[in-house]
Amino acid sequence: MENTFWEKFLQNYNDAQMLVIGFGRQLHKSQFESEAAMSELMDFYSKCLDKKNYFIITSHKEGCFKDSKFNLKRVCNPLDSSEEQGQWELYNKWLSATLNKKLMIVELGEDFNNPNVFRWPFEKIVFINQKSKMYRVSDKFYQLPENIGERAVSVPENAIRFLIELREYLG
Repeated sequence: MENTFWEKFLQNYNDAQMLVIGFGRQLHKSQFESEAAMSELMDFYSKCLDKKNYFIITSHKEGCFKDSKFNLKRVCNPLDSSEEQGQWELYNKWLSATLNKKLMIVELGEDFNNPNVFRWPFEKIVFINQKSKMYRVSDKFYQLPENIGERAVSVPENAIRFLIELREYLG
């Protein structure tokens, strides 16, 4: 990707008061060359998010964040188990506080197996919150509805490749 794209992406990141990231099925551990490669990439981004007001929601059923360095109080996995009910409530409370805030939404590699977990809710949030900006990253399902087009960016790229390129750009 071009430097101008990354510059704009990072400007939106720096301007955002709050950040929500959706980890889709493209980021399943089976898609990485090794668990070590996945851990290294996740650890890099956990450090990047350390000083941001963020929340991560994932459609992974196996709880891929349990062994990561992410703050697990900022991760919601509603498909994992009934133990996640409290975390789901915390996520929804946090999400309600994003209204009228500069919110950046990054959707990484989601498909249509569970679009009601975060794919469709993200679209609705962007439609309602006029201060929001969304990036939908997927090599197959990158399309966006017209009603959010000016505040949403479609990135037709594999989510893992996107994260690797961003890490390389950040140096």
